Amino acid sequence: MMPVNDETKKEIAAAGEDTRDLPPGWFFYLLNRLDRVESNLRNEFKKDMAEVRSELKQDITDVQNGVRSVRMQQFAVISGLVLTFAGVFYGLLTR
Repeated sequence: MMPVNDETKKEIAAAGEDTRDLPPGWFFYLLNRLDRVESNLRNEFKKDMAEVRSELKQDITDVQNGVRSVRMQQFAVISGLVLTFAGVFYGLLTR
């Protein structure tokens, strides 16, 4: 069982409370344990979120590269069509 520390005793004396109303030491142990568990979970969550963010950044970069590739392909197809049309038009005019 964890004893009540000096700071807590001073606060109790200043407030004029009865020490019998204090929870036993195991209660403080459980509170400290809950705080540690919460801290560990929070750190684990932050780590997982950092991993998710890095994966998302990589996926976004991949999509952007894919869009650039599609734009280049579209440009090549449209350029080819325009040049073909110009060649046919020129051929018809010079006949």
